[in-house]
Amino acid sequence: MGPVVITGGFGRVGRLVRPALLEAHPLRIVDRAGGPARPGEEVLAGDLHRPGVAEEALAGASGLVHLAADPRTTAGWEEVYHANVALTRRVLDAAAACGVPRVVLASSVHAMGEYNRPEHRPVDPAWEPRPCCAYGLSKVVVEALGRLHAELTGASVVGLRLGATGYDLDEARYLGMWLSDRDAGALVLAALTAGPGWSVHFGTSANTRRHWDITSARKLGYAPRDDSEPYAATAGPPTVPVCRMFTGRDTPSG
Repeated sequence: MGPVVITGGFGRVGRLVRPALLEAHPLRIVDRAGGPARPGEEVLAGDLHRPGVAEEALAGASGLVHLAADPRTTAGWEEVYHANVALTRRVLDAAAACGVPRVVLASSVHAMGEYNRPEHRPVDPAWEPRPCCAYGLSKVVVEALGRLHAELTGASVVGLRLGATGYDLDEARYLGMWLSDRDAGALVLAALTAGPGWSVHFGTSANTRRHWDITSARKLGYAPRDDSEPYAATAGPPTVPVCRMFTGRDTPSG
């Protein structure tokens, strides 16, 4: 069986999920910066925007976990379009050419960020997307590209709307969207077992503050083990502006 390719594998989320994935799959890590490999990993340092790099990365692959992206919720559309939309299209085209049968795409709760209000919780992943920022909008387009890829190729394509992943729970606004390190690995592993076709799911832990409905993710075999509630007593107020997900509809970011 060929390796599972992880784009952006030395990034914040990639570093978290690699140990869990290594228990089940050989890995090929693709990142512009490169870095040290663990046993069972190979590393390809390269820019996926450049011709031929994505095809080289995906040759013989049994799966793709596409994490490479610009995660800044304060970035402008031109920046996130290049890093998120254009790059995803480039990588999916290469996956189609290489016949990769399984694809996991990192989306974000920001694709549904305008639902992050008490009257909507828990948010159903089947509802119409309502992004809260340019980053969230880019992830809505990424999901559309994933769905089209599944329809054109017959591959299994899973979009994961990840919550707060790899962050300290020092702010109360993240308690309802937290995804622990070990739950992140378990979620991606479960997504790699999905059958053919497109599906999209929220990626959070089993938080008491159930802002995002993870019922559909559980049906993939995801069994989260962690809860943000033990951190609630020490989680403080916001420290920096993020985007409208955390504010009222007509108030500035904060």
